[in-house]
Amino acid sequence: MKRKYIILVMLLVGFGLFTMQSCTKESNSTFTIHHAFTEPAVVAPLDGDLVHPTGSTVDLTWTSTNADGAPALNDVYFGTKSTPSLFKAGNSGLKITVPVQPGLTYHWNVVMKDANGVTTSSPTWSFTIFDPISILIGNYTVDEPAEGWTYVVYLSKIDENTLKVGKGTGPVAGDNMAGWWASWVNNFLLDWTAHTYNMPKKDFGGGYEGQESGTFDPVTGTLTGTYTVWQNKAIIEQGAHTYTKLK
Repeated sequence: MKRKYIILVMLLVGFGLFTMQSCTKESNSTFTIHHAFTEPAVVAPLDGDLVHPTGSTVDLTWTSTNADGAPALNDVYFGTKSTPSLFKAGNSGLKITVPVQPGLTYHWNVVMKDANGVTTSSPTWSFTIFDPISILIGNYTVDEPAEGWTYVVYLSKIDENTLKVGKGTGPVAGDNMAGWWASWVNNFLLDWTAHTYNMPKKDFGGGYEGQESGTFDPVTGTLTGTYTVWQNKAIIEQGAHTYTKLK
């Protein structure tokens, strides 16, 4: 019996030493804490901005920090869809240059990555590229004092330098006219340097021809010009047109 007590005491002492040794090892262990990047915040263009680029590209910039000083590595998503596609994987830094076109709205976001693959995503932001011709697109009232008429036309974009003058709609006397007459649809050629427009002499059929030129305001969209109408080569009307954009 005495021998059994001795063995039991030895076991308890051994277990105690093992436990103390294990605790000592645990207390001497060190742990490394890795910090993820903070959520990216937009710098430019701001969300919802109307951007006036000087060329065909825009710089996207944002901020995000890492407490460990890890290099800024990220994936950039960019495009015209509300859920943009991957534009560049493994982009370094907090800036990227993207191609843009006038009149389009773009969406973008970034996913920051630290050295251990921990990611932090930004919200999705958007911006629109200003299209100068957009101020000249829409329904217009047209005053024609020579005939005492007011009617509505619709100016639409053919390309960056050409407007189509066609049927308009609106609560204006004599609306649903197209150009000067219901069948006289025409095009205005724009000079963005001089802010002038020109409709070269055009054959409308039935012996009628027309020509118009004038100026436009790139801020309000107002066009003011003079016109001439011929019938069988003889001038039958000359006067002024003022196109005022409907809100």
